[in-house]
Amino acid sequence: MVLFVKKLDTASIGQLNDLKYIDYEGKKFFKNQQIAINVSKALQITTDHFLSITIDSGIIQRHWQGFDFSSKKLQNIAAALSPIYIRFGGTTADFLHFDPHGAKSALSGRWSQEKYYKEQTFDSGFFNLPFLMDHTNFTMSGAQWDNMTVFCDRVGWDIMFDFNLFYWKNGYWDPTNADLLLKYSAARGVKIAAFQLGNEPNAYKQNFNFSIESDVLVKDFRLLKHVLSSYPEYDSSPLYGPDITNLNEHGSSGTYLRGFLKAGGCDAVTEISLHHYYTSGKTATTEDFINPKLLDSLRWFLTLAHNFTSEECTFYKPIRLTETSSCYGGGAKDLSDAYVAGFMWLDKLGLSAKYRGTHVFRQSFYGGNYALIDDKLNPNPDYFLSVLYKRLVVGPVFDVITSGPTVRLYAHCVRKGFYNYPDGALVIYYLNLEDKPVTLSSDQYFNAGSIDLFLLTPGDSMGLKSRLVKLNGKTLTIQGSELPPMPPRSHVGDVTVTAHSFGFMVIPAADVQLCKVYHRSGVPV
Repeated sequence: MVLFVKKLDTASIGQLNDLKYIDYEGKKFFKNQQIAINVSKALQITTDHFLSITIDSGIIQRHWQGFDFSSKKLQNIAAALSPIYIRFGGTTADFLHFDPHGAKSALSGRWSQEKYYKEQTFDSGFFNLPFLMDHTNFTMSGAQWDNMTVFCDRVGWDIMFDFNLFYWKNGYWDPTNADLLLKYSAARGVKIAAFQLGNEPNAYKQNFNFSIESDVLVKDFRLLKHVLSSYPEYDSSPLYGPDITNLNEHGSSGTYLRGFLKAGGCDAVTEISLHHYYTSGKTATTEDFINPKLLDSLRWFLTLAHNFTSEECTFYKPIRLTETSSCYGGGAKDLSDAYVAGFMWLDKLGLSAKYRGTHVFRQSFYGGNYALIDDKLNPNPDYFLSVLYKRLVVGPVFDVITSGPTVRLYAHCVRKGFYNYPDGALVIYYLNLEDKPVTLSSDQYFNAGSIDLFLLTPGDSMGLKSRLVKLNGKTLTIQGSELPPMPPRSHVGDVTVTAHSFGFMVIPAADVQLCKVYHRSGVPV
């Protein structure tokens, strides 16, 4: 079955007040979309962990400053995103030493938020500034690890841990310290859902003046797999790698990934893990966040990644984004933490699902301008967007055909549980990049019964740079330690969405057969 959204005939177009076209790459499109959703087959089926998060391992070095595990507010904020994977990793993972009996690492100087945000510049690619390795090694004590894992278990976060790759012995990775952490964790029944090894190895030469070749890394992953096999608790835990930086066809990241796959990486890891950012936080502008060409660069990135794996692997190899956000370098101040960041984030979730990415790990939950919550533990707009996504989207992904690039739409089966939707319900989420309203219409669904709208708009007069977001016209803010209610608005008929906005439309009575099968399959929804 194909869902058609009503097309405008010549007479109807002639009655419109605004007949301007959208000009994109030499092609012209009407501002009122002509789209269709093919619900007869699924492009892929995403899990309830599809949207996941990261926290940089460096927060351990800073003793979780500002991150109060006992805070009921923080616990509620964190739990609202579950079920979810939390990746402890990043650049500082390669400097972490575990000591069960160790004291907290000493920090030189007084911790400050300014220092923390500066350190977040080491999140992707080549740093282009000296990195003082001797000053960044630090110890994680058993007590610190206990606090982390207890918190994660309490709020429903499943841990993916990134081991330090900078331990060497006889030219290969030395797993001694990793084994110590595994032994300590197994004895305490700590759940670790997945593992990684190292961070962005294709950039080691320029950043640290040494290299770990791709074929050596494959052997290191095999060694890690062997170590895990000694622990029944972690023997079946998946491995993800090689965690290279933004993929390019002929540059260092592409060369490194090909070498990794050729050397046996297809068998050494469960899925191929990559990092993706659209642009630099230092140079990003508001216009970048709503630029369809920049958003479409992720489509090219994912296609290239699948081409690499299909050429080098003898079987289908899944791909996940284990570190990704809007802008590298800690994000763009007053942009990556503002309403406008939602365009890149929601489009990244939509494109990644459409192009068979299995998971998307948001950099980050806490820390940097691109964080979901600020240093006072208050949610940024992308947090509320993420909560709605987790409550509404799961399972089969459907192909949405649009007539232009500036109104972007994606469709999935709805997640039933939170809002108690029926079997077969469908959710469509949209981004209107245009500076004028757009009307979406569907003779088949929008006029047959009530639909639920979750329309997200800027929260105050700052517009796209607002640090607040409204849901159906009401500003979302934490109320004490509790999340605000986030109910839909019931609606019948065509849907007009405002300029520069995004949101979700749920069709409870869609009765999509693939969604009914999925909803009745016993998969948690």
